[in-house]
Amino acid sequence: MKIACIGNIVYDCTVKSDEFVKEGGKYSFNNAVFATGGPASTAASVLAKYGDQVDFYGRIGKDAPGNIVFQEMLEEGINMKHVYISDEVMTPFGFILVSNNDRTIFSLRSPLDFKDPKIDQVQFETDYDYILTDGKYKKDSIELIMANPNAVSIIDAGRVNSDVLELCQYIDYIVCSEEFANKVTGKKLNNDYQNNVEVFNTLKSLYPQAIGITITVGKNGYICDRDGKVLCCPAYDPQNPSIDTNGAGDIFHGAFTHALANRYGYYDGLQFANITAAISTTRRGGRKSCPDLQEVEDVMHPKVYQKQ
Repeated sequence: MKIACIGNIVYDCTVKSDEFVKEGGKYSFNNAVFATGGPASTAASVLAKYGDQVDFYGRIGKDAPGNIVFQEMLEEGINMKHVYISDEVMTPFGFILVSNNDRTIFSLRSPLDFKDPKIDQVQFETDYDYILTDGKYKKDSIELIMANPNAVSIIDAGRVNSDVLELCQYIDYIVCSEEFANKVTGKKLNNDYQNNVEVFNTLKSLYPQAIGITITVGKNGYICDRDGKVLCCPAYDPQNPSIDTNGAGDIFHGAFTHALANRYGYYDGLQFANITAAISTTRRGGRKSCPDLQEVEDVMHPKVYQKQ
């Protein structure tokens, strides 16, 4: 199976603080993890690690961070020939503060990256079986999907803006965040099952073309439906404590795409992604926290997991 990932690439610096950051304070860190980040980029890393053939479409700056992320993704086995390197933008930089198992993210990027998010000089291949987008490049994502009419499309709908909302209309599998579901439906997920059913069904009615819709709710797992029944599925408990949630959602999307591409089936695929993301939170380092494929498959008991 041939997979395309299209979206954001970021050079991240992640540090951990054992205390809350207060206004006006000064803080020192004795350890930092520098790594490539970004939703689609991290998902592509998962796919390459799990042995899938994956091409990446995106844009970076002609600068030192751009060279680092390009080489890192290349070394991971990701095909980078469709990445446009521009001297008009800087490679986005992220500073991630992990404190008390929560995270605060600061991003630095070029004004042009906000004003004109598109990939220049891109030539889309037309033989993809699966396409994953994080919504960063709406026009390019739609063109890639249109150029591959038989490909299964997946979106990481983590944020809400007009581009992502429009792009969702072209997608087969929408995997969105709790924030996305709340803002789009005008309702709010909570601990009440009937309320969550209403939120889910409202979201589903907005995108009737979607084969499957999933709402990820962090440590509370995910919400999907099966045979018309809305399911609130708990997060997998990996036994070891969660110490860093950075990148877990992106890893979920990459693992889910891998599952679809390898015929796990939709519901088993969500469970596969659930396990993969949960294990990743027990380690530090964003994409570097992704567990080995065998580690995940060992958790998928044969009586639960059946390839179709």
